[in-house]
Amino acid sequence: MNELILNRLEKEHHKGRQFSVIIPAHNAERTLRRAVESVVNAMETVAADAVIASRRQGGAENEEAAPLFEILIVENGSEDATEFIARSLQAEYSDCVCLLKSEKGVSNARNRGLEEAEGERILFLDADDYFTEDAGPVLRDSLHFTGTDLIIYSYEAGSKLLHVCPGEGERFYGQELEEISVRMISNPTRYTSVWSKIFRRECIERLNLRFDPSLRLSEDSLFVIRYLQGCRRIRLIDRPFYHYSTEAGSAVRSWDGSKEEGYKKSLDAVLDCLKTQSQKIRQAGAAYAMMQFNLLMVREVFSIASPLSIREKIAAMKRIAAEEPFASAVGAYDPDEHRGARYLPFRMLRHGQAAGAAAVYAARALQNARRERAK
Repeated sequence: MNELILNRLEKEHHKGRQFSVIIPAHNAERTLRRAVESVVNAMETVAADAVIASRRQGGAENEEAAPLFEILIVENGSEDATEFIARSLQAEYSDCVCLLKSEKGVSNARNRGLEEAEGERILFLDADDYFTEDAGPVLRDSLHFTGTDLIIYSYEAGSKLLHVCPGEGERFYGQELEEISVRMISNPTRYTSVWSKIFRRECIERLNLRFDPSLRLSEDSLFVIRYLQGCRRIRLIDRPFYHYSTEAGSAVRSWDGSKEEGYKKSLDAVLDCLKTQSQKIRQAGAAYAMMQFNLLMVREVFSIASPLSIREKIAAMKRIAAEEPFASAVGAYDPDEHRGARYLPFRMLRHGQAAGAAAVYAARALQNARRERAK
């Protein structure tokens, strides 16, 4: 192990709690134990390395060390055995697991966790996801980056590994922060979830930042984008510690016929947040809006679960594209700037090829459905 990291571990071993992992839990009886135990297993590796570091530094074996981490399970209105399982986990891991309660909604749950969190570093874990088997060394090494406000990691999405940066990693500070902010805002599906990241609690509190409970979709994006505005150093690391489960059944991925207003409201909030930012970041906001339009089309309008006919789906697409806040985004499409397959539907819409754009969305919706059924 790197001697510099050993020294850092030894110092952290006797400081305050380092990690707070917040897990919103709603009807999560099937997966909650897996999520919690994946964190415990990862942190045990970090703790063991801290003990080794302390001994190498001449520390006494019986010297009391500060708790390394806490897992805050926030149960919010479950109708299954989630609370019972959470209480069992709290009893089983009484030194690190704490059960909290909140009103329904993932934002309420995360906010409740932030209120109680003691760790210097905040991580969010969805109850149907988990930390990978190799998460321990990754989280251990994060202790070395003491001056970094946000660490973003590559992650597993189903059977795929999604990279957030080149293999050697990237660092951003000063004027460079605009560059990474533009990249993240322009590609929200890869960069603006709150999981697979390490936040600094000091930065969250300095910004007085919480999740907006009035948003039911893309609440992650608004939190991350607001957090970016207070960051002084950001690091991207091409090492995964987080597994994102892509099985069907989540509220975000399932058709329910009511997502349009949710996406519009979330987009309005993000665009309002970006109004005072630089021109480049505001332009990134237009790309963000296009990606939100894509999500709305694939997950709702052209979902294979939708009872609408293809004619009705095309009519809905055209109507939504002509209404704010999406109309401005579609109008901002620039073929020289917005390249790649994800912008293809906008090129078609700009050229009056609504049927072609519909075919692209229908194909993506079918592909997603087949991928989820195969899990």
